[in-house]
Amino acid sequence: MKLTCVSRELHPRHAFRISRGRRTEVRNVFVRLERDGLAGYGEASPNAFYDETWEGVMAKIEMARGFIETLDLQTVAGLEASWGMVWELVAPSRAAQCALDVALWDWLARRRGVSVTELMWSRKPAPVTTFCTIGLSSAEELAMKFQEMRRFPWIKIKSDAEASLRTLEYVRSRSTAQLAMDANCAWGAADLRALSKALKKLRVAFIEQPYPPERDAEIARSRSVLPLIADESCIVEGDVPRVAPLYDGFNIKLVKCGGLTPARRMLLRGKVLHRKMMVGCMLESSALIAAGAVIAQRTDYADLDGAWLLGDDPFRGWQFAGGVLTPPTVPGLGVEPEAGLFEAPSS
Repeated sequence: MKLTCVSRELHPRHAFRISRGRRTEVRNVFVRLERDGLAGYGEASPNAFYDETWEGVMAKIEMARGFIETLDLQTVAGLEASWGMVWELVAPSRAAQCALDVALWDWLARRRGVSVTELMWSRKPAPVTTFCTIGLSSAEELAMKFQEMRRFPWIKIKSDAEASLRTLEYVRSRSTAQLAMDANCAWGAADLRALSKALKKLRVAFIEQPYPPERDAEIARSRSVLPLIADESCIVEGDVPRVAPLYDGFNIKLVKCGGLTPARRMLLRGKVLHRKMMVGCMLESSALIAAGAVIAQRTDYADLDGAWLLGDDPFRGWQFAGGVLTPPTVPGLGVEPEAGLFEAPSS
């Protein structure tokens, strides 16, 4: 296989600027694998919280070039076996692993003439309803963001250490959407039981990651009346048996766990343990969102609004309208890059 790897800055739409830390862009890494006239595409969305950078991801992908370019991929079993071999070359970068793994799934599905969903789950992809997120916002920003989401079926609201319910109350008074609250590890000083009772009255479905991971042991003692979903506490598949007794469910993010291959294993393990599951994203193009939508075929929730938040998505993929992702009827992930993406300089 011929491997091409580039990086690209991605910018949120004006209404959804990343206000925390004054960041207004991210830099993602894109992979193309070509063989027999077919191309498969993958993406990594490196995040400094997990000690990942775009430069580090590209360097790790380069370490795997020799193996990838001599890989003779024929079956799903062979793809899964290659995941472990690639990990030996790119560790500890789960983001690099994700980009390569997603591209391999895309290429193999195209080779078979089926969607990745059919290759993985033996059924055609269905539309995916996704949470769309309102981050920390001024009153003016909140009004602007909600105006775009007012008819969306699922809305997730970010919180901080203040644990204010103002945004939630604003949205609930104007929307009948299913709501969720993402505390982003920030509620360590809050009374979680009292907060959960207030949120239940506002018909919130669940609370995501109220405490930082180092305080997971306190989750059971919090006596929350709402389901608690682990995010930062559940990064890779090895975390699932640890968090399952503590949380009601967990969030799967491909770029954190290393791609579609481990995400599938996490999902199947969660089913056995009777946990609720969500598939999430960072700020990502339609390439990685399409991969997340494959896992979303069997999760309880999806939080795949990353491409919708972009003002310059370099891929065409699943159609987003009204908070629902609709799959195209083509093989693979169903994505194609804009012209010139893989000819662009990487720096």
